[in-house]
Amino acid sequence: MNDATPAPPDCDAGPIAVFVDSAFEPLIPRFMANRNKEVATMTEAIAARDFDCIRQVAHGMKGVSGSYGFHGMTTIAGRVEQAAKVADEASIRRDLTTLASYLARVEIAYE
Repeated sequence: MNDATPAPPDCDAGPIAVFVDSAFEPLIPRFMANRNKEVATMTEAIAARDFDCIRQVAHGMKGVSGSYGFHGMTTIAGRVEQAAKVADEASIRRDLTTLASYLARVEIAYE
């Protein structure tokens, strides 16, 4: 289970291959839907300057993504979490854009 850490969306708009254990296949549609909802939640929270909400959501995303084998998502969510700890709005916005691009570009293969 692995994937490449994504480049910023303006650098590489190609697909991101993620290899996931086939035992997770029935869970992946809901997993992905939940991650998209979390990006929306964090985007709303940044508008409200609710850095604690962003930190909590990013922390959860970081943990669950690694469990499923989405290591690139784990990396990006970790950056969002760290930026939220210091209220670095510019970094959060940048990394949420990268995270949304990652989710849109990910192509899952089961092994």
